[in-house]
Amino acid sequence: MAQEEKVVEKAKRNDYKNVAKFNVSSQILYNNALLFGFERVIKPRQSLNISGGYIEFPISLKVPESMSLREQRKKSGYNIALDWRFYLASENKDLAPHGVYLAPFLSIHHFESDRDFTYTDSTGAMKNGTMNNRISFFTIGGQLGYQFVIKRRFVVDAVLFGPGVTNYKFNVKLNGNLNEIDKGTIAGKVIEALREKLPLLDEIAENKEVSGSGVQTFWSVGFRYSISIGYRF
Repeated sequence: MAQEEKVVEKAKRNDYKNVAKFNVSSQILYNNALLFGFERVIKPRQSLNISGGYIEFPISLKVPESMSLREQRKKSGYNIALDWRFYLASENKDLAPHGVYLAPFLSIHHFESDRDFTYTDSTGAMKNGTMNNRISFFTIGGQLGYQFVIKRRFVVDAVLFGPGVTNYKFNVKLNGNLNEIDKGTIAGKVIEALREKLPLLDEIAENKEVSGSGVQTFWSVGFRYSISIGYRF
């Protein structure tokens, strides 16, 4: 009888198989963000979790004194991520979606912005132009997390450690009364300023070349971490 009661109690704790979530940590990491998630329990100790939404890249950039950036005319961005969660039986007395989990994941970040700028070249001539920046990160990795379930309905989901391998792509397109030397110099400085916004990335990519078309692409380490709150139904 006691064993049957335990089985029934576990089933009750697992009767809500869906979780809708709101990412609260994105409000700290980005200037403007609105990310949501949805988790679906597919087996007693497994679930699929998808998240995504709108984000903007931090807009303030440290550029050389020879450049003056004006207010952005357009800015946008998005993030999409998918992870397959395995809630560890050895660590959790409760079934999914409660407790410690391991999960392989895929994640895509994309940012875009347009802005005007003024550039003073080596002769002292002042030139005006427009700039389009596109930044993309594609990450494959694995994560360790813990999801708290409070009163069966509410959850706090914490991705504690999410290392991965990331493809970084920076693309700067310039228009205006600029020669090819000016374009190469400006693109390199802008990409350097963009990299400085991401922890450790500037040192990793210091010796990576920027192509003549203003593109820099490379693979390196990446990380994923987040905190979300949610509701089960």
